[in-house]
Amino acid sequence: MIISILKNNFFRYLKNYLIIIIQKIKVKFNSERFDKGKINFVTEKEDWSIRWDGEYIKSSINKSSKDDLVFLSNFPVIGLDKKVFHFGSQYMWLDWQKILPKENKYIVSFFHGKPEDSPEVKKHIEDFLLSRNSLFKIITASSLVYKRLLKWGVEETKLSLIPIGVDTNLFNITSDKFKAQVRSKLGFRKDEFVIGSFQKDGIGWDKGDKPKYIKGPDLFIKTIELIAKELKIAVLLTGPARGFVKRELAKRNIKFRHIYLDSYIEISKYYQALDLYIVSSREEGGPKAIVESMASGVPIVSTNVGMANDFIVNDHNGSIIKDFDPRKIAKKSIEMLMDPNKENKIRNARKDVIRADWNNISKLLWNEVYMPAIKELEN
Repeated sequence: MIISILKNNFFRYLKNYLIIIIQKIKVKFNSERFDKGKINFVTEKEDWSIRWDGEYIKSSINKSSKDDLVFLSNFPVIGLDKKVFHFGSQYMWLDWQKILPKENKYIVSFFHGKPEDSPEVKKHIEDFLLSRNSLFKIITASSLVYKRLLKWGVEETKLSLIPIGVDTNLFNITSDKFKAQVRSKLGFRKDEFVIGSFQKDGIGWDKGDKPKYIKGPDLFIKTIELIAKELKIAVLLTGPARGFVKRELAKRNIKFRHIYLDSYIEISKYYQALDLYIVSSREEGGPKAIVESMASGVPIVSTNVGMANDFIVNDHNGSIIKDFDPRKIAKKSIEMLMDPNKENKIRNARKDVIRADWNNISKLLWNEVYMPAIKELEN
C-alpha cells in the first residue's frame, strides 16, 4: 500500500511538473491567452462543492467589477504577468506548491482536518503547516477551524474567516403546492416525515460501500433507526458514494430514495421535499447543507462541526448537538419534527443566513483577501 501511495504521489508530481513546463513553453508563443485574468481560482475536476464555490465567486466578482478578473481552471495557469492563485482546498495546494513560481501570491481555503482523524491527515496537516510561509492568506469557513489553525501556530495576520456561501435565490422557501409536487414525484406519502442527507460519506467516488468515518454515516444510520421507532419516516439521499448508508437503511427496512444529480444546482429542488435535514458528521469544513437548509426553509439538526456553531442558535433557528451521541441527535430531531412553532424557526433561519449569500461572501473575499493580494503584487 505504501509503495502504491508513493507511486501515485510520484506520478501526480511528475504530471503537475510537466503541465508547468508545457505552459512556460507555450506562453512564449501565445502570451495573450494566458494573461486575461488577475485571479486564478484552482479547483478540482469533479462537479462538486469546491468547483461551485469557484463558479459563484467568479460570477459575483466579475459582475460587480464588470471585468474578467477571476477565472477558473483545474491547474494553476502560468502566464507572463504575476497573478493571485486561490487553491480551493489545501490538498490541491500541497499537490502544486513545490513547483510554482515564487513571485505570485498564493491563497488557500483550509476547510477541515485534525491530527486525530487519521495518520494520513496528521501527516497532511504537518506538510501544510510547513508550507504556510509560501502563502499570502489562509481562508477558513468556520470559527472552530480558525481557532484550530491559530493553536497550530498559524499567524493571525495570515488567516481570514469567511464562511462558505449559499445562493439564496436558488435555495429559497417555496409554496406548499410545489413541495407537494416534488414529494409526490419522489414517491413520498403525505403522512411520512422526510429526512434529508445530501453529502458524500463513502470512501472514493464509486459506490461508497466503505463508510468515511469523519462524515458520520454510522451515526446517521443509528439516528434514523431510533427516529423510525417513534415516527413514520422516509429518507432522501443525494450525493455520490452512498453505498454504506443505502445498504444499512435497506437492512432496517427504512424507506429511502437516492437521487444521482447531473448538476449541483439540481439539489435545491430536493430540499423542498424535506421535513428535516440531519448533519451527523464528526468533522466538517461547512458543510454547505447547513446554509442550504436554512435558506430553503428546512429545519436542521447538526453535530457541532464546521460552521454549525457560527450559524445555528439552539431553539431559535435550528439545533446543535454538542457531542456525537445518536440518541441525542434522534431526540432533538423528533422534537424538531413535532414542534408546533417550527415555522418561526424556519423564518429566523432564512433571515439569519442571508449574510452568507454568495454576493456578500464574494465582497468579503475581495475586500479582505483578493484586493490586498493584488495591491502587493502591483507594488
